[in-house]
Amino acid sequence: MPESLRTTDIVLLAAGLSKRMGSTNKMLLPVDGMSMCAHSAMQGLRFLETLPDGGNLVIVTGYKSRELEKTLAPCIDYVSKSGSAINLVITRNADYRKGQFSSTKAGVGLVRPGVPFFIALADMPEIKPGNYKALCALLQDHDAVRPFSDGQPGHPVLHAPSLKERILSMDDKASVRSLLETCNTLNAPVDGSSWITDVDFPQDYR
Repeated sequence: MPESLRTTDIVLLAAGLSKRMGSTNKMLLPVDGMSMCAHSAMQGLRFLETLPDGGNLVIVTGYKSRELEKTLAPCIDYVSKSGSAINLVITRNADYRKGQFSSTKAGVGLVRPGVPFFIALADMPEIKPGNYKALCALLQDHDAVRPFSDGQPGHPVLHAPSLKERILSMDDKASVRSLLETCNTLNAPVDGSSWITDVDFPQDYR
């Protein structure tokens, strides 16, 4: 494993309005005995535990943040009992109604200086520690590594430390995709549907 990836941070986005799920906040839906958000966070924490120097998981909440944050108790407990150098940071994006990139900026702003970081989506419960690990050795001299499955761009996306300030300087109406198209991004072929399976509609969850 490259020295630069002895540690990394993860920004997990969970602030959206969940409009396509009707009156339900999809982040609260149960997955494996906990909320979808907590389940996704747990996968990130388990990955960080495998790194020699651990890392931070930053969860960005917004819509129904108080209700959602209560469901993260299992993650907080997991970190407290871990013998690894992992941390959980929960931050609220007061501007979450402006769109996903405003939440991205809120989370990336808390990434440690000089540390590579993933941006991941909490509504992709099939992402496991192995998804993160598969991208680690690929960053090298690239600005970012973006997985591609069946020709579709997926998540999580791994970013070099230099992209932190670029993201923070961009307008809230921008997107990570637009950034990746203007820098040295490795589009990495990967196998499996987990990289591109998200939960937007009730039928997706079922």
